[in-house]
Amino acid sequence: MPRQFIRRSVPVLAALLLIAAPLAARNRKSPTEPGTYRDWKDEIDRVEILQPFRLADYDLVVVEPLDGSRTELPDQDDNAYAPIKSVLAHATDPYVSGLAERIGARIEVVEASRGEADSEARKLILRGTIDRLDPGSQAARYWVGFGAGAAKTEISGELFDPASGKVLVKFNQERRSGVGEFGGDYEELMDRNLAQIGGDVAFLLAAF
Repeated sequence: MPRQFIRRSVPVLAALLLIAAPLAARNRKSPTEPGTYRDWKDEIDRVEILQPFRLADYDLVVVEPLDGSRTELPDQDDNAYAPIKSVLAHATDPYVSGLAERIGARIEVVEASRGEADSEARKLILRGTIDRLDPGSQAARYWVGFGAGAAKTEISGELFDPASGKVLVKFNQERRSGVGEFGGDYEELMDRNLAQIGGDVAFLLAAF
């Protein structure tokens, strides 16, 4: 190929690349645009954005008690039954702690059961359902390791704007914990999962 042709082609290719780059950027979907996403930002298993919003427009997030009424329970004579029942009774606490720890500097987080500091505050309602609460196997964690016997917790939820009456975002998230002293206490690992999911939800909200 003649050198003169190469010299003339290089500036043309460079110009085409400069034009194509912004077009490609515009065609990439922003993670806060309406739509359904899997592995949202490599952090959340599933996110469905129904209505974009600005977190800065709100004063607080009111967290309703996690709904564990449909969480599957083992038989009452199973050694996991009592720990699961115990965690279901206080599940909202670690969930809110994880949420507040990660986003508390940007927006106040309160539990609905504890009232709201200001009834006139602009607020978002966070609702959640515990779809899975599995303490795993303490023996497998202790003797096998490498992720065996991990405790698993899965929550589905939605963010609701009471002023507009609209659901803004829906999500599903699972967390697993398989490390703890002597295989890890059942309740400790499930609480850890709940706190981590709360932090994940905070990460989701902070993107808006």
